[in-house]
Amino acid sequence: MQDLNSLMSKVVIAREIYRKWDRLQIIALLEAIADKLDGAASELIPLAGRETNLTEVRLTGEVGRMSGQWRHMAAVLKKGEYLGTVIDSADATLQPPRPELRKTTVPIGIVGVFGASNFPFAFGVGGCDTAAAIAAGCPVIIKAHPGHIETSRKVFQLMEVAAKSCGAPDSLFNLVEEFEAGIEFVKHKDVNAVAFTGSTNGGRALFDIAQSRKDPIPFYGELGGLNPIFVTAEAADKNGKNVAQGFLDSVNLGAGQFCTKPGYLILVNGESVRNEIRNLVPTLATHAMLNSKIREAHDLNRSAYAGLPFVKLLAEGVATNDLIEPITIFEISGADLLANTEVTLQEVFGPTAVVVNCQSNDEALRVANSFHGTLASGIHGEVSDQIIGLGLLD
Repeated sequence: MQDLNSLMSKVVIAREIYRKWDRLQIIALLEAIADKLDGAASELIPLAGRETNLTEVRLTGEVGRMSGQWRHMAAVLKKGEYLGTVIDSADATLQPPRPELRKTTVPIGIVGVFGASNFPFAFGVGGCDTAAAIAAGCPVIIKAHPGHIETSRKVFQLMEVAAKSCGAPDSLFNLVEEFEAGIEFVKHKDVNAVAFTGSTNGGRALFDIAQSRKDPIPFYGELGGLNPIFVTAEAADKNGKNVAQGFLDSVNLGAGQFCTKPGYLILVNGESVRNEIRNLVPTLATHAMLNSKIREAHDLNRSAYAGLPFVKLLAEGVATNDLIEPITIFEISGADLLANTEVTLQEVFGPTAVVVNCQSNDEALRVANSFHGTLASGIHGEVSDQIIGLGLLD
């Protein structure tokens, strides 16, 4: 593992130089990085494809999203509103007289960034967290994700070239690859904030480290989500096939490797939707998972959920090769879910989801209240009083 103290001494020097840059200098840097990333798209896309099994179409859009984030940050800086400047003018008529008071934002300092597995560009080394930190005037130490290490190295090299062309200080951008290095820089006294995109368990561990420091630091995390979808009885009866198709398409999108994948479908008397799910699952296309490690984790977590005595298999697809994980839909009663929330409310990262069968609106509302914070949710209903009757909009 590289010497973190030696690295940090260089980053501290970069911090002191970079914090003196004006907005125009930073804007030029952000736009230069965006141009450099766009210019290398033809090299980046096949490289990431080999490492992640993501399609060319998906990765092409993601490169555009990555460079677009740098341009967006440049646009934010041009407006200047991010400074949040407030000026209270002096008033000599008051007793005692009030001096002029000014408030603005300043760079927080050195930021540690952890790249995500499922978005090698948009949430990777050159993703939104890195762009935001650099736009705010903060040097970054980036932990590359092992699932796309060559892509991470290439994006890092491109950013460094762009930075040097703008006269940026050495060690403004820094890349570490070892797991231990990522843990250690969260602990380091000169790191002032951490950004993370990934699993709840991984994020929780880093949050605990950040908060247990002698000087606790902010932790900005986007973690896993269960993302429940609720369906009223009337919506199930009138639109069951479309509800089932939309749910399955979302679960299956990208082999279920989106953080907004709906993990739970809560039905009230929804037999028609359940029947449609049984019929539709065998017709769905299969997708390769990001890598063998993630596939193995999905298989392990899916098997653990299947082993719960009150869980039944509703429908399952077919695997066609070693990287394919079949879409799997379990079902459970609302009563069993509520009685066992510590094991029934678990994210399974991949193409697996759970149908929850509720007997009444009141039971569905109790299920809704059992979910903690989540990234996304949705309600399918036919008329407003049905949805309001569920109490989900309160």
